[in-house]
Amino acid sequence: MSLLYQHGEAFRRYHLAVGDGHQLAIEEYGNPAGVAVLVMHGGPGQGHSRQVLGYFNPQKYRIILFGQRGCGNSTPHSLEHIDTAHLLRDIDTLTQHIGISQFVLAGESWGATLALLYAQQSREKVLGLILWCSFLACDDDFEWLYGPYGAPAQFYPEHYHAFSQGIQGAKSILQGYQQALFSHDDLLTRKAAQQWCEWDNLIVSGSDTEHMRIGKADKQLGKAQQMVHFFTHQCFIADQQISRESAKLQGLPCWFIHSRHDLMCRYGPIYELAKTMEAQILLLNSVGHCSAHSAYSEAIRRAADLLLCKLNH
Repeated sequence: MSLLYQHGEAFRRYHLAVGDGHQLAIEEYGNPAGVAVLVMHGGPGQGHSRQVLGYFNPQKYRIILFGQRGCGNSTPHSLEHIDTAHLLRDIDTLTQHIGISQFVLAGESWGATLALLYAQQSREKVLGLILWCSFLACDDDFEWLYGPYGAPAQFYPEHYHAFSQGIQGAKSILQGYQQALFSHDDLLTRKAAQQWCEWDNLIVSGSDTEHMRIGKADKQLGKAQQMVHFFTHQCFIADQQISRESAKLQGLPCWFIHSRHDLMCRYGPIYELAKTMEAQILLLNSVGHCSAHSAYSEAIRRAADLLLCKLNH
């Protein structure tokens, strides 16, 4: 029996102009007078999912879901004026618009990256962090994901051969995909998007049939272009930036939920980061990079409940 919370309809849906022609699609759930929690979706380029609502007590939390620039129902689906600094600035624009000065940040994978970066630059606004499948966006992470000696390449060498197309080195592979995904040759871009998404889904799911459920070609292309746009620029941050500035978050209430067997996001750096931050870790086994797994989702729900207890202490 699931222990996740049940939610009704959103009490508010709207679009918010954040500059440069971009509008964020926003939905709010739960208690309008509750503890505000902004949920940062993964990707880059994934778009928000209502499945995360079950993690948060609707009587206690005001849950704010939104699509990052160019994602989901946010418009336009363009990469102009999209980088990490703009995404962090949008958090301020959104929270100022709805009139909240302090809030919890929750995030999955790339969303955890953004949450950590925002908390480091604006700790006084952040009540706490709930982060799962966390990604630190350093050079070693890109070598892990796309290099020949990373765990995914070693686990799935035949798939890696097809994905890498004989190109050596993570940076060269990313540059090759950038050229293909932004080519004027439509067949080339579609093929590159399919190959990118198949590799991405293999790492996440451990199944080479997962690509059958990726969705429409346009969705594939948008997801692949967003990811490669950020990853070829090292997510627009310095190498090891989150780890180097981790002392800024020491003592901030934080729960990391992570699987030891996550091939997408390495557990070792999260373990070290949590020690520096004095954060809590809820460690799972054998569930990979999959927050939809019942053990994973219920661990996130538990962390959200524990944070409420901490804030009410």
